[in-house]
Amino acid sequence: MATLALIIVTAIWGWTFVPVKEAVAEVGPFWFLALRFSLAFLCTIPFLRRGPLPWREALLLGAFLFGGYFFQTWGLRYTTAQKSGLITGLSVVLVPIVARFLGERVSRRAALGVVLAGLGVAFLSLGAETGGEGSLFGDLLTVICAVSFALYIAFLARYARSTGIGPLLPLQLAVVAVLSFLGAGLFGEVRWPLSSQAWKALVITGILASALAYYVLAWAESRASATKTAVILAMEPVFAAFFGWLLLGETLSSLQLGGALLVLSGIFVVSAVDPGKKGPDNR
Repeated sequence: MATLALIIVTAIWGWTFVPVKEAVAEVGPFWFLALRFSLAFLCTIPFLRRGPLPWREALLLGAFLFGGYFFQTWGLRYTTAQKSGLITGLSVVLVPIVARFLGERVSRRAALGVVLAGLGVAFLSLGAETGGEGSLFGDLLTVICAVSFALYIAFLARYARSTGIGPLLPLQLAVVAVLSFLGAGLFGEVRWPLSSQAWKALVITGILASALAYYVLAWAESRASATKTAVILAMEPVFAAFFGWLLLGETLSSLQLGGALLVLSGIFVVSAVDPGKKGPDNR
């Protein structure tokens, strides 16, 4: 169930690259994130009543999550939706490194799954269309995003087991919203009104890709290792490439299709060696 839930989450995230790219054409990245995560926080307020408030964990997770989304959203101004999703997928090879430092054991078969998924992401990236003014800058921003997400996934696996989901979910979303509001005010991005296209992207990402997705992610990481989670989340660039092709007309090459198969192979290998476990009481 955790594997299936994570695959659904990656499909949602892969799809949202398209509306986010369209929205940031008119809305600054800080302002977009501020509104998106404010909506997500409002949706998860009931969780605040389910236990003590883990502020230290929430602040750390919120900072990593903010860094990932800010650099990803900023990078989408200078690169394609497809390439953004592909480079973000590089976090799959970074998560086991961070998890190892946090004391998580990585078996040989799990490492093989990581290698297969990492190669798949590399093939997806190499097969994507390149070029366009500012694309190198956009790619660099997205690499920083991948590092931030890797730190987030590794630490979330640790905290989801020790504290449960409970208030940890809305608190970390609130941290992202507050940091984003500060950035929006500092860089003069606050603006009204917003177009219907921007509001559509905000509703989709705030409710589905944030409130729901991060609840599912925390629930799944309380039952699966950070390494297994990272390999499954490597499906995000596959879905990003697919929806970029389907909705924006961005092309898919044979190398990208081969990369998608490698990602699927990695998921199969790591799922076979790490079937999951029962998580803690997720208040």
